[in-house]
Amino acid sequence: MNTERGTPMGNFRQKLHTLLTVLRTRRLPRVLAWLGVPLFPLLCLFTMDFMNFGGKLENMQIFWQSFPGAVWFELLVMALLSLVLGLVLRRVWLAAGTLGLISIIFSYVNYTKVALNGDYFVPQDMLMLSHAGELTSFISGNLPPLFLLLCFILLLSIVFFALTDIRLPLRWFLRFPLAILIVVLAWLPGRDIDHADVMLSKFNMSVFDSALQSSNYTANGFVGGFTVNLLSLNVVQPEGYDVETVQAMLTGYEAVPAGETAEHFDVIVILSESFFDARILPGTTFSQNPLPNYDRLLKNPRTVSGSLYTTAIGGGTVRPEFGVLTGLTCDYIPSVPTPYRYISQPISTYVSNYNDAGYTTVAMHPYNKHFYSRSNAYGNLGFDQFWGQDEIANTIYAEYKRGYVTDESTLRAITHCADNTQDPLFLFAITMQNHQPYDGIDPSLMQIEVANDRLSEPALTALTTYTQGLYDADKMLGDLAAWIDNRERPTVLVFFGDHMPTLGSNHLAYNESGLFNSYDGLDGEELATMYATPFLIYSNRTLDPGLFDARTDNRVSDYNLLNSVALSTGMARTPYMALLQDFYSVTPIYNVRLGMELTDDIAPFARSMEYITYDRVFGKNYTSRPRND
Repeated sequence: MNTERGTPMGNFRQKLHTLLTVLRTRRLPRVLAWLGVPLFPLLCLFTMDFMNFGGKLENMQIFWQSFPGAVWFELLVMALLSLVLGLVLRRVWLAAGTLGLISIIFSYVNYTKVALNGDYFVPQDMLMLSHAGELTSFISGNLPPLFLLLCFILLLSIVFFALTDIRLPLRWFLRFPLAILIVVLAWLPGRDIDHADVMLSKFNMSVFDSALQSSNYTANGFVGGFTVNLLSLNVVQPEGYDVETVQAMLTGYEAVPAGETAEHFDVIVILSESFFDARILPGTTFSQNPLPNYDRLLKNPRTVSGSLYTTAIGGGTVRPEFGVLTGLTCDYIPSVPTPYRYISQPISTYVSNYNDAGYTTVAMHPYNKHFYSRSNAYGNLGFDQFWGQDEIANTIYAEYKRGYVTDESTLRAITHCADNTQDPLFLFAITMQNHQPYDGIDPSLMQIEVANDRLSEPALTALTTYTQGLYDADKMLGDLAAWIDNRERPTVLVFFGDHMPTLGSNHLAYNESGLFNSYDGLDGEELATMYATPFLIYSNRTLDPGLFDARTDNRVSDYNLLNSVALSTGMARTPYMALLQDFYSVTPIYNVRLGMELTDDIAPFARSMEYITYDRVFGKNYTSRPRND
């Protein structure tokens, strides 16, 4: 006897059974379901490209009109992918569910990543899944309403496919071989980078589009850009790379020993999270100066200052960090979350140069030390010690703001380490307090009020929150300078920002204030503004300006910053550092993101950096000198 009959649950089950019977036996629902099968991957593609172009239909229309070859390529990829999934899984709802959920997740991640730091979602980002918790903690912002509608339609379609239970009318011994055949036929044209480039050229695309992701995803769409990255995952060895070629690039450059009378300076390098001069935002006023110590130090005759040009905005700290510490460039490294994943052997860097000279070398970061694979790479860069958040907490009492260790706490850890180290010290510290997201904070915690009539509420909120952290970073800078002034040991401070902060999705505050306009493309001047952050070099001794001709308003690329410090302090220098000095004399700044012309005088140096970066990161490491025991 069925005790559920007549009960609400029993009635629900009976109605559901009747509905399923109708949907699975009547002709019309099943015909509609089969008609929806070819439309489903199109809807997935539309969703991914809509989010890829910032949730703006007009940007998608420009893409369709300007790059029809890439559009056809995306359609082909989606058709093949959906066909293979259908053959393997047989049930349409399973195939659609797999494709739909991947499309929704990839769309969201790509949109969020671009909104936060201007970088696109690439295949190598999936290597960072172990740090998903840390990554999602940085996320803040709203989603386009149309995206939410598209997600609803996709999920509703999957449910409809499941209710009708349509399936491919083929047995497994036909479906599986056919799926394998399609995969093989799709693999053959892209089996290596040369064949892949020939195949892509038929769609006016290229594997070398992966060299610059902004143009890759703009010209090829999300699916096209992502596929280009998959086809170019293997790092291409530069043509003619061998020991003779890379060593010839350093011919004529000699190692320079330390000056006979040179003092052994303690070198304190501070990467201040998202540090930039917020006062450059047009129309912005502050209730008090957020950077009084910075301004005071710029006027000090023992300070050298200017703008540091990096390859990051809003995020991606590891790229300028990598350039500053190694003297190498990310221009020719695949767009991965961290270049440190490739560092598997000791290489010559600025850090190792200090280590070889008898320095104690310490890295410090008040966060998860495994993030960005730093813990695996830092030893190979030449660091003796790496203090993460646990080591710092075991050394000093760490205070927190907005969930991050404060700059004041990081300062205490730095001074404790330096004052208790007998050997000359090279210390590199990354701060964390002023990291995104810049959500609203309790008004009682505000030290500075910010106003700008041009900014929307989300942009002004982000700027206001950021400014409170900027004020604290400036206080840390002032306290560091005072500590250095009171030291007897010669000490030099290198203080710089890694990138401009995320102030609202898709550079919202910058666009609204008019600092630059990323909505209609960026010219060279705007790119230079976007990728520049302040730097200063300060010491308790009077220093030579190093690479620079003046005390203020200098320009330098991240990979040459510590080269100038070595020159200023009479530190020993390697042949590669001498090459970078010559590069600086040709142009003080260069990287591919600045959109600069590769002129005849720049090209040889850019080529040398490409080959030497490849040699040390991916190749045989011919140009790195043996490490001292």
